[in-house]
Amino acid sequence: MRWLALIVLIAAAPAAAQPAAPPGWDDVPAMLDAALAPHADTLRGCLAGPPPRTIGLVAFRDRHDRTAVAMPVLGVGYRGLTPEERCLGRAVAAIVVPPLPPTLAQVGFAYTITAAGAPAPALDPAFVDWRAPIATLTAGLDPHVAAIAACDRRARTVRLNVDRRRDRTRVWLPAWQFHAPGGDGSTPARERTVKACIARAIRGVALPLLPRTMGELQLELRTAPSTK
Repeated sequence: MRWLALIVLIAAAPAAAQPAAPPGWDDVPAMLDAALAPHADTLRGCLAGPPPRTIGLVAFRDRHDRTAVAMPVLGVGYRGLTPEERCLGRAVAAIVVPPLPPTLAQVGFAYTITAAGAPAPALDPAFVDWRAPIATLTAGLDPHVAAIAACDRRARTVRLNVDRRRDRTRVWLPAWQFHAPGGDGSTPARERTVKACIARAIRGVALPLLPRTMGELQLELRTAPSTK
């Protein structure tokens, strides 16, 4: 009977609460906060001067299809990295974010390293529309996907870039994806036709204004062969 009573008590006990899943790409500000919090002291310790200091972060899909994070450094080719940049680069490379959704190949952010205990900068109001970037991109691109696919009888991956220029969001087509395989920068006649068609197809894409703290997005749209 005592065993029976014990079984009844166990069955009646409430199930232990499962830990909440960490935020993902459907809530980018929360995801970044969660991913960066464990590294805040290390990043702060890299600075040669007092905070605040804003750095760039890029989440990208590497050649092994893994999502990595890096810090872009401009103009480093002729001067070499400073000790601060080396330290920040190592610290940023240790940041772990969830795998990028299939459409996103790369996305940049600006991150402000603040003093210990200082409040984080206010969230850009534009994140109202970009908190879940895939939903925003899908809404803007879906009406144009059929026209993009119709530009080529072959299946292909179309690369698009999204960035902010002069207080507007633009969508543009990187030219390198249409170049000849030889690497001389030329564009074969067939690819010129496809490029012109896709450029027309994306001309009407309208996306909300990107937050100032969200940099260029690189997209990959996989299209099916056109039957037309």
